Amino acid sequence: MKRFQDKNLTLSSFEDDVLVVCPKCSKRAIVFRTEPGYYSKRSIKCPNCMYSQIGRTECYQVDLKCYCSNCASEISIQIPNVNAPKDKIAVKCDTCGETQSYTPRNIRLELIYEYNGHPTEPYFQLPLWLVESVKGHSLWAYNYNHLSYLKDYVSADLREKNGRQYWTMVEKLPDWIKSAKNREAVMKGIEKLEKK
Repeated sequence: MKRFQDKNLTLSSFEDDVLVVCPKCSKRAIVFRTEPGYYSKRSIKCPNCMYSQIGRTECYQVDLKCYCSNCASEISIQIPNVNAPKDKIAVKCDTCGETQSYTPRNIRLELIYEYNGHPTEPYFQLPLWLVESVKGHSLWAYNYNHLSYLKDYVSADLREKNGRQYWTMVEKLPDWIKSAKNREAVMKGIEKLEKK
């Protein structure tokens, strides 16, 4: 009989190194903490295309809503993901063709990648590398240590709690992973991820 005793690990226990899909080459990259602490800055490095980034990238959205100083036609412009704030921008009026300089509004943002509907890592919101579809659900892990811990839990015949003081990762797992009837399918998904 295979036993699993909860080590009282939380999901954040596996966040030091998270395997993700590189935003440049779509191969495996890693997001890691650059300093200790839960809310610390993270970095991303891709060994394939050599892409790297330290912390979230600051960017701006430049907005301009005004009227042409020549013909009074409405001008509305929105420029996303600009690297630095703009004091003035030159705009050609669509109605009269006159080019004038205007002072836009600069909105400071942090560039976060958005992949709606896919499991992502918490800092950059990049899609996770270790994701597999199992019975219409997404089986995912942050890294191979996380995957190994899931495997130990899923494959166990006896699952024991360990006098916890907070909710552990395995207690928060969805019912479809915990269910004995899905054990074989989940184990197959884990084995596929181990080879990825």
